Amino acid sequence: MATQLVYMEDFDVLTCTATVVMVGKTDDGRVDVQLDRTCFYPRGGGQDWDEGTIAKTDKTVVLTVSEVRLDEYGAVHHVGSHEVGELLVGDVTLCTVNADRRSINTRLHSAGHVIDMAIDQLGLDWVPGKGGHYPYMSFVEYATEVEPSAADDWRGKIEATANQIIRAGSSNVIRFMPIEDMHTVCRHVPDNIPKNKPARVVMYGEYFGIPCGGTHVRDVHDIGHVTVTKLKSKQGVTKVSYAVVGIN
Repeated sequence: MATQLVYMEDFDVLTCTATVVMVGKTDDGRVDVQLDRTCFYPRGGGQDWDEGTIAKTDKTVVLTVSEVRLDEYGAVHHVGSHEVGELLVGDVTLCTVNADRRSINTRLHSAGHVIDMAIDQLGLDWVPGKGGHYPYMSFVEYATEVEPSAADDWRGKIEATANQIIRAGSSNVIRFMPIEDMHTVCRHVPDNIPKNKPARVVMYGEYFGIPCGGTHVRDVHDIGHVTVTKLKSKQGVTKVSYAVVGIN
């Protein structure tokens, strides 16, 4: 049974009510809970999972969530341990996401998209590929080759342009649409968009669409200052590594 992904419908959602539809165990003995709906983000797209708690509304049962996964059928698995009591199928619960962890992951993830916006504004036709948006490792890769002698110059230009975009701010908007229509608002539409979640575009301002199922800032100003720490090419792939001041 697919889980309704509440976090895809709202930039800021950190809590929601949900009903337990399955309680099981992982191979290593941890509790695995599935709900009819969730505000917890499962790891994917280079962004880490949320942590938090799932509790019965009367607080007689509390599950601490330490890992969240989305399976191929669209079901979200909330993995953790019971601190009080045990959840049962049919229990009505309150999901609460750790706000600090969500904010860090969202700002890092959104900063990767701003790097892409900066590259677009600089008129570069670099095709984005794999990305990672973690406190210990944040980067975006592009299908292009940059000469070593020009790498530092481009690093500086991308950093300066990204921070100009952040200072200007944006009014981001969520739009659900068929994958085949995304090219009308997106510079690049990947071939490997997951089929186990709703097809969604996040508009960073009026003209820059991003096909993405992760969490995003409502306004790029909320990201804070970005530094591009390294730009390096190898075998036709250029890796742009970055950090958000105060996080990385």
